[in-house]
Amino acid sequence: MSFLNPNLDLKPGNYAVIFSSERPVDPSPEGYDEMDEVTMRAVEQLDGFLGYEVVRHGTDAIFVSYWRDAAAVDEWRKAALHAEAKSAGRARWYDGYRSLVCPIEQLSFFKR
Repeated sequence: MSFLNPNLDLKPGNYAVIFSSERPVDPSPEGYDEMDEVTMRAVEQLDGFLGYEVVRHGTDAIFVSYWRDAAAVDEWRKAALHAEAKSAGRARWYDGYRSLVCPIEQLSFFKR
């Protein structure tokens, strides 16, 4: 499966949230898969969510979600489910992570 999502309709003014993480060696710590599934179902229903791309390498991952605008990112940031997932992530699932919110100023896409 390709890392690049060809179905994204992105344009300048959209936002990318880059979530880089390190997890323990156990690929599926207790409760992680369930929370991942629940949060992905919820976020896909949010107005302003455009899609995502993810790459994993061993215990490391980069998850990039795309959003219509800063208000849509903020709506997800304030969601109770998102707060619950972040709290559990810090307490149980992640050894470390970084989250960056970035406006998209320019973009190009090529896929053979």
